[in-house]
Amino acid sequence: EKKKLYQLEAGDMDLSGLPETAVDSEDDDDEEDIERASDPLMSRDIVRDCLEKDPIDRTDDDIEQLLEFMHQLPAFANMTMSVRRELCAVMVFAVVERAGTIVLNDGEELDSWSVILNGSVEVTYPDGRTEILCMGNSFGVSPTMEKEYMKGVMRTKVDDCQFVCIAQQDYCRILNQVEKNMQKVEEEGEIVMVKEHRELDRTGTRKGHIVIKGTAERLTMHLVEEHSVVDPTFIEDFLLTYRTFLSSPMEVGKKLLEWFNDPSLRDKVTRVVLLWVNNHFNDFEGDPAMTRFLEEFENNLEREKMGGHLRLLNIACAAKAKRRLITLTKPSREAPLPFILLGGSEKGFGIFVDSVDFGSKATEAGLKRGDQILEVNGQNFENIQLSKAMEILRNNTHLSITVKTNLFVFKELLTRLSEEKRNGAPHLPKIGDIKKASRYSIPDLAVDVEQVIGLEKVNKKSKANTVGGRNKLKKILDKTRISILPQKPYNDIGIGQSQDDSIVGLRQTKHIPPALPVSGTLSSSNPDLLQSHHRILDFNTTPDLPDQVLRVFKADQQSRYIMISKDTTAKEVVIQAIREFALTATPDAYSLCEVSVTPEGVIKQRRLPDQLSKLADRIQLSGRYYLKNNMETETLCSDEDAQELLRESQISLLQLSTVEVATQLSMRNFELFRNIEPTEYIDDLFKLKSKTGCTNLKKFEEVINQETFWVASEILRETNQLKRMKIIKHFIKIALHCRECKNFNSMFAIISGLNLAPVARLRTTWEKLPSKYEKLFQDLQDLFDPSRNMAKYRNVLNSQNLQPPIIPLFPVIKKDLTFLHEGNDSKVEGLVNFEKLRMIAKEIRHVGRMASVNMDPALMFRTRKKKWRSLGSLSQGSTNAAVLDVAQTGGHKKRVRRSSFLNAKKLYEDAQMARKVKQYLSNLDLEMDEESLQTLSLQCEPATNTLPKNTGDKRSGKSETSPVAPRAGIQQKVQQQQQHKVNQALQVPAVSLYPSRKKVPVKDLPPFGKWICLCQGDMFNQIRLRHLFLVVLYAGYASSCSKSWKASCQLNQYKYLPVTNSWKK
Repeated sequence: EKKKLYQLEAGDMDLSGLPETAVDSEDDDDEEDIERASDPLMSRDIVRDCLEKDPIDRTDDDIEQLLEFMHQLPAFANMTMSVRRELCAVMVFAVVERAGTIVLNDGEELDSWSVILNGSVEVTYPDGRTEILCMGNSFGVSPTMEKEYMKGVMRTKVDDCQFVCIAQQDYCRILNQVEKNMQKVEEEGEIVMVKEHRELDRTGTRKGHIVIKGTAERLTMHLVEEHSVVDPTFIEDFLLTYRTFLSSPMEVGKKLLEWFNDPSLRDKVTRVVLLWVNNHFNDFEGDPAMTRFLEEFENNLEREKMGGHLRLLNIACAAKAKRRLITLTKPSREAPLPFILLGGSEKGFGIFVDSVDFGSKATEAGLKRGDQILEVNGQNFENIQLSKAMEILRNNTHLSITVKTNLFVFKELLTRLSEEKRNGAPHLPKIGDIKKASRYSIPDLAVDVEQVIGLEKVNKKSKANTVGGRNKLKKILDKTRISILPQKPYNDIGIGQSQDDSIVGLRQTKHIPPALPVSGTLSSSNPDLLQSHHRILDFNTTPDLPDQVLRVFKADQQSRYIMISKDTTAKEVVIQAIREFALTATPDAYSLCEVSVTPEGVIKQRRLPDQLSKLADRIQLSGRYYLKNNMETETLCSDEDAQELLRESQISLLQLSTVEVATQLSMRNFELFRNIEPTEYIDDLFKLKSKTGCTNLKKFEEVINQETFWVASEILRETNQLKRMKIIKHFIKIALHCRECKNFNSMFAIISGLNLAPVARLRTTWEKLPSKYEKLFQDLQDLFDPSRNMAKYRNVLNSQNLQPPIIPLFPVIKKDLTFLHEGNDSKVEGLVNFEKLRMIAKEIRHVGRMASVNMDPALMFRTRKKKWRSLGSLSQGSTNAAVLDVAQTGGHKKRVRRSSFLNAKKLYEDAQMARKVKQYLSNLDLEMDEESLQTLSLQCEPATNTLPKNTGDKRSGKSETSPVAPRAGIQQKVQQQQQHKVNQALQVPAVSLYPSRKKVPVKDLPPFGKWICLCQGDMFNQIRLRHLFLVVLYAGYASSCSKSWKASCQLNQYKYLPVTNSWKK
């Protein structure tokens, strides 16, 4: 039918009623991006492709795709994975296109078991009762070969109802085969564990038994038993989910200490502890009992001369430790410090706490031996001499100290000091090492790992934050894992692919994403120190490259652009500024001052400490940096300049770059998302009370509602209709750029905000929106089409082309986890249902992989488009580095060229825009009360007689004048007592958006020239028209024609114009 030709009569066409603003003539930098809105990824339905194949033609990959989709459906709840796999291998796909079609008649013999994938059906029983079955419900035969008959008449309720059917013979065979595949483990006459035999591919080479249920004690014991090739993730699954059936982690800890004394189990116990520390270090932090367990285990490793394992454990502890803020107050500057420090850049180390006075306030605040001091009162301590650090600490009475436990480097420092004491000569690091060595972030530890394990030596000069240093770290960690941990024939694979062979089988894929480098011989139960939610790479420690720009003024208001890095200090900026202004005075004669203006117009001025860093991040929009002569008292900022600063600090949404807003939203969302610990999902799902809580998860959960109501608040507070339309257009662009950032969470929140009832009812505002933005809005909404369990969104999310960082839609994550929990029993026949826990753990791992990145995600968001200006160019030998070279080398190079100045200026303007967006987003005033929003909406556009009578009821749905149709809910109710506003914010927009424009016949148009072919895919329409210009206006945003059609259509003979479905309506 798609290939039929349709001839449209001239009288059928209607081009009247077009608003004057139908074509957007704004000269906007983002316009070119709108033309790229259509994404071919969205057009392919992977699950349907697999379903439509003949069962005998399905590959293992196809069955895996079906398993991923089917495990969300209630009909498959409480089935083991092998049963689901068998069902997916034989199921047949069926579609009923029309509503009201009879599927089964009363008394008809049943020959299959069926599950509804899309749509719903209604069963009318002989006694008049009716029952509605929806997506995920099943009907048909029982697992028996006896004849069964339909009771009642079944009809489809909606168009496009989709089903999968399993023949009665196959259904009976598969379900009755379950007992044959079971292996029961008994102790003292009681069943303590049940295993199931599985084959993970059709070759029969990967088969074995996998634990599906057992007692808590027997599951714990299985940690140190031999695991089948089909069960590579048992340890990882157990360590994540044990908290659901054990009251305390020490129940596991005591057993591990006991088993460590058995030489045959020692390596296995060590592997479990390494994985535990690496994956869930939050189980140890803040729990005194678990901290003592870790110390005792370290002592055991030292006693048994297992130095390599001990070093690797220390690396994991240092990598997983979080930054802590310690606040101390001294009665006076002369008061002694309650702790003793070691290290310093002169020794090639950071500043470490050697001891803390017992019973002091520092002890109460949580400061302990082995802590590395990273920052004090905003001053960087990662590259500072010990004497200078002591001076800063003594000269301040209020100390805000950022620390992080780093026992591994601390022990190296103690070893170095003991060697110096024994040899009588201090260690003097090379000049080139001093700058970086003191920072000693985790990637530096690669050198020590090699020394411990006995691998090839690497030059000690390797930098902590260079790409080469990190790549070496990955290789070294891979080698250490292989040398310590048993190998498994198993491959970790990409985001859109399962790594859990125990659940879905081996994935036959040729594409392994380069963003996830993993040793090919490791199982996921091996402690991968580079995995997603347990990363070792610290992006807070950025490369010391000149990737930021400061604008420094003098009192006469002249200014220069100074290239700096994040760790450049105020003193270094002064040195560079003196050279840039061509001053002859020494650096000691000048200082860097910050001048800021309060909202009341008060000018504030303060001198910055010489060691203050992160200068580009500290400056506010209403502030400036000045180079001040210490010997003169001069007014740096006049009243006129202060007023200018105040005006610059006043920000509105339309002043902001849509690309930058999307980037900052993505960075903010990703920071929250990647900080979620895997255990938080478990605690939230099972309503467990833990010491760490679900703080990060709750913050991420709240973001989608905040952003939804932010959209509505911005639109409804604007009284000018034209500006209101521009704000809507601005948000559509932001949503598009969020999609390019793979920030589906913010993208969905913006779309939901535009579809809130108070916004959707603004008919005259929506009518002014250019038609190409209507089309773009439709395309964006189409991604979240709720049919078939949001299949389009899941297809995009699981695409091999989609690489981290990815910010998934949180309501879908919560819905999937909730279904796995609610749809499967936690205990079966008195035993822990480990199959359920395995599925939940797999889902959490899949979510965690989306946060797996090997470079700074902020840089990835900024450089996601080819046309976007790369911030990295400054570090690649460009002339922009000349300013920094002058400061670092002390030479007298020529002044940088004009092009360098312009690049620095442009980079500064980009940074200033980022600052504006950050300030704007941090000061949002949200209106989250729906009644208040409706009041604002009525003030924008009062209700008219054309509205239905119930329009005033905000909860009743959209009015007839609304540009959007009533929306269906994205998910089933997760909790019975959700707040109404949350439900409103998490609604999924429908695909069909806008009503047809008013039509008048165009039969009076005179005939014109040749036929104009209008195509959409393979559908062709031919029409004789007078005014091609009007057709262009009406078609709005046009999707591209297929290449094959363009080739067959002689462009020199015919004019062509692609049109949209909305135009054809």
